[in-house]
Amino acid sequence: MLTVNTPTQLDCAVPLETTSRMLAPVLDRLTADDLDALPYGIVQLDRDGRVLSYNRAEAENVGVMPRPIGQHFFRQVAPSANVPEFHGRFLDGVDARRLDHTFAFTFSCALRPRRVLIRQYYSLRTDTVWLFVAQPDGAPFETGTASHGYSAFLPTPDFGFDLRRERVA
Repeated sequence: MLTVNTPTQLDCAVPLETTSRMLAPVLDRLTADDLDALPYGIVQLDRDGRVLSYNRAEAENVGVMPRPIGQHFFRQVAPSANVPEFHGRFLDGVDARRLDHTFAFTFSCALRPRRVLIRQYYSLRTDTVWLFVAQPDGAPFETGTASHGYSAFLPTPDFGFDLRRERVA
């Protein structure tokens, strides 16, 4: 287990921005168990967009088992992310070897759209990009539950769910 003070040892209520900033210096030294202990979805991608790491919180939240290690994130794992505001930022960041951007995004999926907050972070040390995935307000996912983003929907009194606030990719 990692001996430095990382968010694996913190209260789960720490917001995404704080958690990811604290993790940045030690990201590349975290073991699979360390990543699985974090309440945020965490995905590590190589320069081509292939999945190198995929933690338990993301797997449970998306309902993906087995984890898609080795698959292309933008073509096979999350094709709805193959849009300029997500994949384009990824490509620009990899080319520039510099990326640290947080944005709201809606994944299209078979069950229902999944609204989340994404932070893309480029690691110069390993030449990889880390994706941090949280609830739309930056809060961590509930551990041990597969919410599939349901809590991100805005119920309306008239009809269904209101998804007009953000673009569904």
